[in-house]
Amino acid sequence: MAEFKHTRGKRVLSGLGAITLAAAGLIGGAGAAIADQGDTLGNIDAGRLGSIQINKHKHQNGTDATQKPDGSGDTITSDGIAGVEFTAYQLTDVNLGETSDWDKLENLDLSKACTSIPGHTLGAPIVAPATDSKGVTTLTGLKLGAYVICETAAPAEVVDRAQPFVVTIPTPFENSWLYDVNVYPKNGTTGITKSIDPQSNLGLGGIVNFPVTVDVPKTKGEEIMTRFEVTDTFDSRLGLNGTGVTSVKLDGAAVDRSYYSVSNEGQTVKVTFNEDGRKWLKTKGEKKVVVTFSAVVKEVGKIENDAEAYINTPGHEGKVESNDVITNWGDLVALKTAKGTNAALQGAEFQVFAAEAPYADTCDGAKATGDALTVNGSSTFTSGKNGVVDIAGLYVSDSVNEKKDATQRCYVLKETKAPAGFVTPVGDKANTAVAVKIGANEAGVYDATIVNSQQDVPELPLTGANGQILMVIGGTAVLLVAGGMVIVSRRRAAREETK
Repeated sequence: MAEFKHTRGKRVLSGLGAITLAAAGLIGGAGAAIADQGDTLGNIDAGRLGSIQINKHKHQNGTDATQKPDGSGDTITSDGIAGVEFTAYQLTDVNLGETSDWDKLENLDLSKACTSIPGHTLGAPIVAPATDSKGVTTLTGLKLGAYVICETAAPAEVVDRAQPFVVTIPTPFENSWLYDVNVYPKNGTTGITKSIDPQSNLGLGGIVNFPVTVDVPKTKGEEIMTRFEVTDTFDSRLGLNGTGVTSVKLDGAAVDRSYYSVSNEGQTVKVTFNEDGRKWLKTKGEKKVVVTFSAVVKEVGKIENDAEAYINTPGHEGKVESNDVITNWGDLVALKTAKGTNAALQGAEFQVFAAEAPYADTCDGAKATGDALTVNGSSTFTSGKNGVVDIAGLYVSDSVNEKKDATQRCYVLKETKAPAGFVTPVGDKANTAVAVKIGANEAGVYDATIVNSQQDVPELPLTGANGQILMVIGGTAVLLVAGGMVIVSRRRAAREETK
């Protein structure tokens, strides 16, 4: 069994930025569980097995807390990262029983450590379990030796992976040998969330805004992101509103327009930060960029949408996808008929209004509110030859705002002008409550049937049977009057003769 001077081991430890045991986080006492296991400095126990506990955290804001390889030190506030995988390779040509072999660890070229290290031989890969919810994983049952550890897999939100590092079993620390060693590699992470602004344009042809929030990662050292891009590919039933982007903000304030560009190709809209913008973002680690994408609704239906962020750092390309959001739209089709005949009426004019209670259990009795709605640039809708009033599309619901994913929404259809010869209803009689459902109606299916009555007209001259009766009565009266006059006249003449 060889003897080792503590000064040599201490010098190797400090020379290996690879054994970065200061720093990024204590995992809720997990490190303490194997603390106080250092052996007083003396001969290395060649028959003893060791372990490496990897504590994986996000880069910390402000001053990094100090962590130690025995698991002690200041509490670290940055979150642990779950789902990160590490692989260890023993440097099989390094024998820590030889004093000279410690010197080999001082100037290792770790640029391709996961595949080869110049001048050294890598042993078989030892794959650690993925880190748990606290960011912890442990390699156990390790023989004495030097191990290079590589971060080999990580969740999509990890935008810069830890550089390969070397740990020795045992590790010299504060006049002792540690066989169970804690290490604290850190990552920059991002996240992306998509939402929908409350819908104000309720008619087809209106605008839908999609705010996309992206976490700015905190990257290590002087490292600058090589790409920071947020993209949104619109469904074919959506069109671009202008450039497709209405604003880019950080912490609620508009981002300097010189820091990014907006471009589009087909249905895809991109916001890309240039080098100056990425340098500026370097100073904004763990803040949030909000890009508001803006689209025009062209067709009805259940319209899904998501977004993506591409955030690259040197040696790592990262892509994260947002949640899906859905905006729902449906048409309104009514039939205009004549009372008593059900004959289709052409030329009736209507307007459509939002309902005071859009998501009532029933739309019966819905009351109109606000101004008449505009659909594809029109606010007046006229029945055709077949009596059909076709309103191309109205907003029903979305997956973000209340009432989430509602299957119907109440509207009020108001008749403003009846066809010629028919009565235009007034007051509440002019209004018809309608439930608009997601998607387009099938042919021959109507959301409402609206009936008109014919106009009343002044009485016409009577020329029928009744008129004839009156004429007979009138003629008879004339004859009776005339006969009476003759009788009176004759009696008067007879009296004169007798005198």
